[in-house]
Amino acid sequence: MKWNRILVPAVLVLAAASVAAQAAEDQPKLVIGGTTYTKYLWGNLQYDGSVYNFTTVPGEGFGDNGAGSEVELLLDAKVSKKVEVRARLHSRFNQNQWTNFGGFGIVAGTPCVGGDCGESDPRSNQYVKLRGVNVTLTPGYKWVDTIQIGANDFGMFDPFVIGRIRYIDRDNASGLLFSGSAAHKKFTYDVTRISLPRLWAGPNFNTGLYTAADAAYGAQFKGNFKMFDVALIGEYVYDIELENRGEFYVIDQGRSVRTRFRNSVIGARFAVRPASWVDISGQYYKSWHDSIPDANLNGIGGNEQAPANFFGLSGFSPVTAGNHTDDAWKLDLGFNDLGGSGFSINAELFDIGSTYTSMMAARRESDVLLTEGHDAAFAFPGPSNAAFGVFGGNPTRIGYGGWMGNAVQVATINVDNEFTDFDETLAETVIGWKGITVVPAWRHGALELSAEGTYIDYNTNWQAFGSPGQPVSTTVYPVHELDTGVGHNFRSAYAPFQDKKTMLALVKARYVIDVGKGIDIYGKVKYIKETDNRLNDSKFLPFAPGDCPGGGVACANVVNPNDPGANTSGIYGNPPIISTDLNKDGDTLDPGEVGYQWKPFDSISDDDRDLKYWLYQVGAGYQLSNDLYGQLTYEYFDANLKDGNTAFQAYQLHEMASGQHKKNIMTLGFRYVLAGAEFGLQYQYAWGTFDPDFGGGFTPQFADLATAQSAGVRVGSLGFHGRFGGWNSLEERDFRQNRLKAFMKVQF
Repeated sequence: MKWNRILVPAVLVLAAASVAAQAAEDQPKLVIGGTTYTKYLWGNLQYDGSVYNFTTVPGEGFGDNGAGSEVELLLDAKVSKKVEVRARLHSRFNQNQWTNFGGFGIVAGTPCVGGDCGESDPRSNQYVKLRGVNVTLTPGYKWVDTIQIGANDFGMFDPFVIGRIRYIDRDNASGLLFSGSAAHKKFTYDVTRISLPRLWAGPNFNTGLYTAADAAYGAQFKGNFKMFDVALIGEYVYDIELENRGEFYVIDQGRSVRTRFRNSVIGARFAVRPASWVDISGQYYKSWHDSIPDANLNGIGGNEQAPANFFGLSGFSPVTAGNHTDDAWKLDLGFNDLGGSGFSINAELFDIGSTYTSMMAARRESDVLLTEGHDAAFAFPGPSNAAFGVFGGNPTRIGYGGWMGNAVQVATINVDNEFTDFDETLAETVIGWKGITVVPAWRHGALELSAEGTYIDYNTNWQAFGSPGQPVSTTVYPVHELDTGVGHNFRSAYAPFQDKKTMLALVKARYVIDVGKGIDIYGKVKYIKETDNRLNDSKFLPFAPGDCPGGGVACANVVNPNDPGANTSGIYGNPPIISTDLNKDGDTLDPGEVGYQWKPFDSISDDDRDLKYWLYQVGAGYQLSNDLYGQLTYEYFDANLKDGNTAFQAYQLHEMASGQHKKNIMTLGFRYVLAGAEFGLQYQYAWGTFDPDFGGGFTPQFADLATAQSAGVRVGSLGFHGRFGGWNSLEERDFRQNRLKAFMKVQF
């Protein structure tokens, strides 16, 4: 009885507490957290258009000077066991600099660059904006684990098909997502409908005028077993427009629609682990797409289809025009820690079709190939990383130093490097690549060694875009900035003439010296050999043989009759006769040397490309205190490049880059953690020279005052004016760039 008097009340108390706890758990709970992020930029380019180093979006601005703060509020409400709501309210850097002083005021009649957009513009008004809302339902049904409604990063899918899409933020995309499983999660599925982002997810970087019904549909089925995994995935993208039946179309029974863009992808993946030290995996994807960018403008009735759009030699679009079918595949083999020796080797075969298209494939922050790829320090045409640098008023954005590190590879021409700083990762397209990569590695104690050998051929090796009957100045292929300059321009997959091969080899090492807290030392040697004969058939030369005889005699301008369909005379027009009538001081002289303003394009070797590229890297890092880590890296780039002569002129849109490039980059970095706050700093100093070699067959000129002011060169310096009037300097150039990024991140 005594124990009963003690135990019974105790049991009742515990039961009551359990019931109370269960009731409390079933009550709605709201958790509020967030992050504040402050960034400071400084650089000697002296741009303050935005608190980002780089963007190509018109009107958004870019800069390497300024300070800004943003805040992110994270709301997580557990309504019940079966319902959860997450929301994110986020301000943006963009032009929200500290100098805005609250985001008010505007200078009338000025463009919105540098934060003067005023209260009404989200680029500078400093308002917190809804960035994503997601409701997750866990209904407890047999075949449905969760239903997500709203914002998502869709990272559970596949970067070749539906990737983790970032546009400013990673969860900007919204849709419906159903996920389920069976047999203790041996089988899983995901089915989704994603509303198409109208800002870029269609031909010409938009989804037309009628966007509410535009969507991507996806389904993924996976089987996960002890020794192997398998997955099937599909995607269907549908972009429609209202059908235009003319001014007197009666809408009593509704309005018809027509297709502007559709894209289907199916794919399969497998991974096999026959032993603990062996990994085998493969992926295959097939895509279809039909792109009719002007469907809402052309065609007036019935079901007639508007013609496919064509691009010029500087066309921009995330998808080729017209109807195309292609595929992509890769096979990976991995052998790990062979015989307990610490030696491993991975190999990859890959083939990405020239028109493989998935509109929702990952655009950045994913790496679909094993290779390290190109280096981010040379990511744009020309020696200074300027896209169209031969024209005045069009300076480089990212600067001479480019981005840090190597590029990652994405399976789309819709590559997104917008709103990035120099210390972030660069993405490059691999559309058209095919080849093999082998990566051996060895680890022994504190020493890590690895190497890479990669050979790349191209499915885009063709003449006249593979269509000799079609003029090369009108093409279904958007060429973006074209593939000229030292590196691989990150979104240029196509060129009218290409006969290209790339070989890449590197060795990397890392070792921890047992001194103090341990000194991390690392280094790398990388070599790239790349050739591209471009136009390799004389029938595509612009003019008849002997059309420009030289000796001060003007060209006859007789068009090459061999292939009138794809003749290049509209691109590579003949040069006029000029004389050098200025000396280096800009004073007028009697006519001097007489000759062609640029070399006539009369040889298939005039556009040849040959690159021999070396990178040497060494660095060290040390834990200076329990909270502070410091790192110093030095990189030296030596690139000997022949990239066509003055007849080719880098497609006359970009700075010519033929010659010797020597670039040095010193980077000093610190990371400091203090009780929930993280601080970081990257300082970089880049310096180097470019000694141009543009060949012969033309008459050099001296820059007059107008040229000097437009091109940013000194009066009397040597160079030449190209077909479009742009100036290419023949002088050795010295580059210097300082830049710094410091940040503070606090989570609360």
